[in-house]
Amino acid sequence: MNHSEATRRAEANLRRLICIRMFFNARFYYPIFALFFLEHGLSWVDFGILNGIWAATIILLEVPSGALADTIGRKKLIVFSALCMILEMLALILAPMDGSLLVFSLFALNRIISGVAEAAVSGADEALVYDSFKSAGREKDWSMILAKVQRFTSLAFFFAMMTGSAFYDPAFVNGFLEWMGIAQRYEAATLVKVPVFLTLISSFVVLFASLGMSDEPVTKSKPSLNETLRESIDKTKEAAIWIWGTPLPFAILLASMVLDNVVRQFLTIGAAYWKVIQLPLATFGLVAACMSLMGFFVPYLAKILADKRTPRGNFFLLSVVLIIGLLGIREVIPYWGILPAALLYFTMYCMNFLVSVYLNKEAASEKRATVLSFRSLATNLSYGAASLLYSALILWIRDKGVDPTVARRGLSNRDAEFVEAISWFPPYFVVTLVAVIAFYLIRFGKKRNPPSINS
Repeated sequence: MNHSEATRRAEANLRRLICIRMFFNARFYYPIFALFFLEHGLSWVDFGILNGIWAATIILLEVPSGALADTIGRKKLIVFSALCMILEMLALILAPMDGSLLVFSLFALNRIISGVAEAAVSGADEALVYDSFKSAGREKDWSMILAKVQRFTSLAFFFAMMTGSAFYDPAFVNGFLEWMGIAQRYEAATLVKVPVFLTLISSFVVLFASLGMSDEPVTKSKPSLNETLRESIDKTKEAAIWIWGTPLPFAILLASMVLDNVVRQFLTIGAAYWKVIQLPLATFGLVAACMSLMGFFVPYLAKILADKRTPRGNFFLLSVVLIIGLLGIREVIPYWGILPAALLYFTMYCMNFLVSVYLNKEAASEKRATVLSFRSLATNLSYGAASLLYSALILWIRDKGVDPTVARRGLSNRDAEFVEAISWFPPYFVVTLVAVIAFYLIRFGKKRNPPSINS
């Protein structure tokens, strides 16, 4: 393949990656994610268990899927992920709103299929495009390319957040219809599924874009099932041994775990937080959309941090930003509570950028998808544990009774339990931060110059 052809293929894959990331992440029900579960009759405990199931699914499949991507081709895994996205939306559409066992079962099915989709696409899409640009001799441009992907993904997320909660709010929808001169009126029960239907449409766009991607040829043509499994297991072992024995990638995974799990846990229950700081329902999407705009600007700053500062320095910087944000959200300040929440969003966007830059620089092409899958495995392991701990925390608060200082706020029992629960986020983060630092020091001591996987 000549250079111009390789460049054209790389650019085409980049356009499709942008499309996939935009529509895969543009989930219109995200602004009201937690409330969506509660509206179907599920509890906070059910919510935590279901998200633990989601994380467990990814944990079980993440690394094998990355190894399979490196073995049989990344495109096949991306297409499979798109098909799973369609199925997970159908499960939510079919779920009744009566809090029955059927509701829990369909939501559990949704969480399992969603986990399969996340595991299949994680690492595979990014590795495919990175190697396309490497074949074109442009791997040094990856930081700028990644920033471009994140900006477009943020714009799509912005649109989804703006429209998702608006379609969910009967007051907004009916007010808009009245302004348009339309007499039709809708109840909340009718509108609750609309964001899911919109996401179902997005899933078909993801499928179309994934079918058009062009993968690098795999080392073996049409491997047998046994060959594929054996090679996948071998790749997984090799990547695990390398990560365990190499200080920098090991440290990156630990940093991802300790930062990601507490941030993602908050983002998962964000709708409940907007509610207790007294934001109107129709503005939930607007707030989330404004937060997503950080994903458009943060990559510029993150690139500077990656170029000018060490990974260790950036990790501690993000840790400081995060603890300030966590201390802020525990105060549950009406309206102004969005400011400390913004620090958590900043941490997430900056961390995702930096981790991708560091790991792609370290990992060899034939192991890249597997290594990136390990990152996702690590973060989802910590997120799953955090979700289950959150459910246990809610049960503990419910058993002992809400703290009197929280009870005096005049909140409902469910909201009071939530407010007391998030007050535990700062000490939880500090404890996990100290634990991972101690673990790293025990493992590597004072080693400072880790070898590259390419060496």
